[in-house]
Amino acid sequence: MLDFKKISVLLLFSLAFSACTRDVPEDSSQGGSNPEPNDVVMNGYGFGDLQGQLVALNDTFILNNKTGSGQLEYTYRAYAEPVTFQSGASTTTLSATAIFAIRDMVFVTWHIPSAAYGGAICAYKQSGIGRYTFTDRVDFPEADYIELSASENSSTGYYEVFMVGQRDPDLSNYVLEGHRGAVVTRIDYDFVNDEFWEPSAKELPLPGTSANDIVAAAAHYYVITGDGAGGSDGGLYQIDRSMSMVEKADQLSIDDGIAIITDPLSQSVNPGVTSTADIYTLDRSGSDFRIKRASLSYDYVSDQTNFSNLSVYTDNTAGPSITPIDGERGDLTWAQGFGAGASKTDSLMIAVGYEGVFGAGTSAGASFTSAVNFGPCLATEYDAGLGVLYYADANDGVRVVAMGSYAANDGNLSVYDLIGNFVPPTDTLSGTVLPSTFYIKEISLYRSRNIALATGDAGVYFLQRNK
Repeated sequence: MLDFKKISVLLLFSLAFSACTRDVPEDSSQGGSNPEPNDVVMNGYGFGDLQGQLVALNDTFILNNKTGSGQLEYTYRAYAEPVTFQSGASTTTLSATAIFAIRDMVFVTWHIPSAAYGGAICAYKQSGIGRYTFTDRVDFPEADYIELSASENSSTGYYEVFMVGQRDPDLSNYVLEGHRGAVVTRIDYDFVNDEFWEPSAKELPLPGTSANDIVAAAAHYYVITGDGAGGSDGGLYQIDRSMSMVEKADQLSIDDGIAIITDPLSQSVNPGVTSTADIYTLDRSGSDFRIKRASLSYDYVSDQTNFSNLSVYTDNTAGPSITPIDGERGDLTWAQGFGAGASKTDSLMIAVGYEGVFGAGTSAGASFTSAVNFGPCLATEYDAGLGVLYYADANDGVRVVAMGSYAANDGNLSVYDLIGNFVPPTDTLSGTVLPSTFYIKEISLYRSRNIALATGDAGVYFLQRNK
C-alpha cells in the first residue's frame, strides 16, 4: 500500500496532468470511443417529473431559558421528504448529509446510508416569508456526497455548486496513484430558469478514500480528504473553479482530514491584484486530533498561490481525551467573542466525538479546551445576532446553548448553559405524517434567522426564528 507520508514532488506533478485520466476499455458497440475525462454519471429530471418533494408546515414552539427572563420562538415552515432510488420493486431511501444556502437557494446533498454508493443533490428556493419551493434534483448512482459549497457567477446566471465525497472506484476507472474513491464534483445551477444545468457537470478524483469538506479561500477552492477512521491517507488540495486540475497539494500534514474553515476576518480582496485568507483544518491520527493553520495569498497577475504545508496550531495530545465516532464527520464553527480577545481561536468550536464540543485553544501550541458536552455532537452553527450555538445532538435533536453575548445579557446565565431543546414538528398544513425520528446530522443558518436541519434518512426541516 502506498505510504502517503512519503509521496514525492513527482506525484504532485502527476496530479496536475493526470487527475482527469480514465482507463476505460473501448466499447466497439459505441464506435470505440472512451468517456470524456470529466464524465459524471447522473440522472436529471425535467420540470414536473418529481412531485410531492416538499410539504408546507406551520408549527411553532417556544424555548424558555432557565431564568425565565426571556424566550425564543421558532416556527417550522417546510419539510423536504427524503430522496428515494427506485430499482424494480426495491426502494432505497437516501440520507440528507449537507446543506449550503446562497441568496434565496438552499442546496442539500444526499447519500445511501450503507456501504453501497449513490447520492443526489436537491435545490429548494425560499420564495417568500416562510415559503419554500422544490425546484430540481439530480441523482448520482455511483457517488456519495458529504459536503458542498457554492458561489455565484453573475456573468453566466449560474450558481457554481461544488460537492465532495466518494465515487465507486471500481466503476469510475480513474488512473491516479492512491485514488480510492475521493472526488470533487461541480454542477451549475441556472438561477434564471431554476434548474441544474447537467451538461456543466465536471469531476476530479483525488488521492484517498473520501473528500470530506470544501471551502472557498484566496480565489480558489480547498478540499480536505481522509478515511473517517484515523488513517493516514488524507491531504489538502487546491483546485480552481474551472475544475481543470489539482493545482497544489499538501499530503504531508493531513492524516485523516475531517473539516476545514476560513477565518472571515483574514479574508481580503484587492481586485486584479491579490486575494488572501487564513484557513484552519481539523484532522485526526488514530484518536489524536489536531487543528492546523495556513495563510494563503493569491496573485492575480502571476496566477500563483503561496499555498504551502499546514502547521500544527493546537491539538489534544495532552488532553482532553476524545473518543472518535468512526465514519461520522466533525465540524468547525466560529462562535462566541470572535475577534474580541487576544486569541480568537478560543472561539473556534470543534464538534467531534462522544464528548461534545471543544474549543480550539487559546493560542498556538496550546491544547484543546473542554467546552460543553450534551452528548455526541455531529455539527454546530452559531447565531451571531442572537449569541447562541446550535448543537446537533444526534438522536436528541438540537440543543440551544448560550454563548458570550447571550449570556452577557442575562446575569443568571453562564457561557455554555443550556437554553432549551428543539422539538420535532407535530402539525402540518397537509396532514402529512412526519417521521418519528429526529436525528440531526447537519445545521445550516442563513439570512440571519432561517435554519435548515438535515435529519439523515428522515429528510430536511426548514425553520424560522421568530424572536
